[in-house]
Amino acid sequence: MTQPGGKMDYGVKKATMIIAGFSVLAKIVGLARDALFSNMFGTGEIMDAYFAAFRLPDFIFNLLILGTFSVAFIPVFSEYLVRDRKRAYELASSILNFTLGMVAVLSVIGLLFLQPLVTLIAPGLEGETRELTVTFTRIFLLSPIFLTISSIVSSILNAEKRFALVSAAPVVYNLSIMFGAVALYPRMGAAGLAWGVVLGAVLHLLVQLPGLRNVGFSYKMALDRSDPAFSKFWRLYWPRVLSMGTSQVTLLIATFFGSYLGTGALSSFYYANNLQGVFLSIFAVSFALAVFPLLSDLYNQKDDDGFRDVIAKTTNQILFFIIPLSALMLVLRAQIVRLMLGVGAGTSFSFDDVRLVSLNLGLFAVSLFAQALIPLYSRAFYARQNTQTPMMVGFLVIAVNIVATYFAVIHYGVPGMVLAFSLTSVLHLIILLMELHHRLGHLQDEYLLLNSVKIIIGSLAGAIASYVALYLIAPVVDMSTYWGILIQGGGSGIIGICVYLGAAWFLKVDESDHIIRLAKSAVAKSAKPFYYITNIWS
Repeated sequence: MTQPGGKMDYGVKKATMIIAGFSVLAKIVGLARDALFSNMFGTGEIMDAYFAAFRLPDFIFNLLILGTFSVAFIPVFSEYLVRDRKRAYELASSILNFTLGMVAVLSVIGLLFLQPLVTLIAPGLEGETRELTVTFTRIFLLSPIFLTISSIVSSILNAEKRFALVSAAPVVYNLSIMFGAVALYPRMGAAGLAWGVVLGAVLHLLVQLPGLRNVGFSYKMALDRSDPAFSKFWRLYWPRVLSMGTSQVTLLIATFFGSYLGTGALSSFYYANNLQGVFLSIFAVSFALAVFPLLSDLYNQKDDDGFRDVIAKTTNQILFFIIPLSALMLVLRAQIVRLMLGVGAGTSFSFDDVRLVSLNLGLFAVSLFAQALIPLYSRAFYARQNTQTPMMVGFLVIAVNIVATYFAVIHYGVPGMVLAFSLTSVLHLIILLMELHHRLGHLQDEYLLLNSVKIIIGSLAGAIASYVALYLIAPVVDMSTYWGILIQGGGSGIIGICVYLGAAWFLKVDESDHIIRLAKSAVAKSAKPFYYITNIWS
C-alpha cells in the first residue's frame, strides 16, 4: 500500500513548525501565568471567581469567533483572494463590520443582565466569591470586542499564509495577564487581574496590525450584504457556531455543577484543564490549523484520495506525540502539578490542592487522544463546506455530557466533572470518525490501525520505564525540594521518552524515522564548528 503523506508539502510543514513553535512559547508563558496565580492565590475564592467569570465573555467570543470564524471565512475569502484581491478585502471588511457589531451588542446585553447571568452560570457561588465573579465578568466583557477584531485579522493573515504574528499574539496576551497580577493587583486589588486580561486583548490585536499593512489590506467601513460571498459565509458560519458550542457548553456545564462543590472546585478543574491544554495546543491544534487550508484546496480540486491521505498522515503524526504524552502524564501527574503550579514555603498552593489537581489531570489524560483528534476531524468536515454534521454531533454530545456530569458529580465530586468530560470527548471522536468513514469510504484504515497499535505498544513501554525510574531516582534526591522533584520527574520523563522513541524505531513507526533524521541533522550542524576548528589547528 502506498503510504499517505505525499500532499504534506513543505509549506504545510513550515506552517506547522511556526504555529507549533509559538504555541510552545505561548504555553510556556501560560504555565508561568498559572504558576504565578497558584502561588499567589492557590485554589481559593479569588481563583474560583476568576475562572467562573471567564465563562460569559469566553462563551460569547469562543462561540462566535474562536475556531468558528476562520473555518467559515478562510474558504470563502481564499476563493476571492485568488481572483480579485480588492474584492476579497471588501468582503473581509463587510464581514468584520457586521461581526464586530454583533459581538458588541451581545457584550452590552451581558452587562445589562449581568447579575442573573452570573446566577445562571454559577448558581452555587455565594458571598464574596459571587461578588468577585460579578466584578470580574463586568470588566472581562470588554475583551471580546478587541479579540473579535484581532481574530478576524488573524483569519486574513492565515489565508495569506502569514502565520508568525498570528501565532505570537497569544504570547503577548498571556504576558499582559501576568502583568495584571504582578503590577495591577497590588494597586487596584482583585480588579487589577481583570484589567490585565483586557490589556492583553488590546495587545493581541495591536501586535498583528503590522501584518495587515504588509499584505496590503485596505479596510472599508462598509456592509455589502448583496455580495453572494457574504451570504455564503453566513450559511457556513451559523451551523459552525452551533457545533463550536459543544466545547463551550461543556465548560459551562462544569462551571454550573462545580459551583456547588465548595471553594477550590472550579479552580482545581481549570488548573488541570490548562495543564492538559499545553499538549493539545502544541501537538493537535497546530496541526489542525496548518492543514486546514490544504484540506480546503484538496476538496475544491475534488481530490478525495489526497484528502484521505492528508487526514491519515496528520492523524498518525498527532497520535505519535499525543499517546506517549498521555501515558507519561498519567505516570508523572503529581510531579507535573508540583513543578508547574508549585508547592512549599511561600505558596498558597497546598498538598491537598496538588492531590486534587493531579487526579483531575490524570482523568483528562485518558481522553487526550480524543481531544487531540476532534479539531482535525471537525475541520475535515468544514474544509468540505459541511458544517451541519459537526453541529448535529455537537448537540448529541452536549446532551450526553449534561447527564453524565450530573451523575458523575453526585458519585465522585470534582473528579466526576473531569470523568464526564473525558467520556464525552471519546464519544465525540467516535461519532465524527464514523461520519467521516460514511462520507469518504476509508481513511487509510490499515495504515492507521497498524501505526496506532505500534504507538500504543511503544507508549506502554515508555510509561513502564518512567514509572520504574520514579522509584529508582526518589531515594537519591531530596523530594522535599523543587530541584529534587525536578530531577525525579524530569529524569523519569526523559527515560520514558527515550524508551518510547527506541520502541517506535524498533517497531518501524513512520514518524520515528523523521525524528531520527532531525536528530542526525541537528548533531551534524552542531558538529560543524568543531570540524572547522580541527581543520584550522591541523
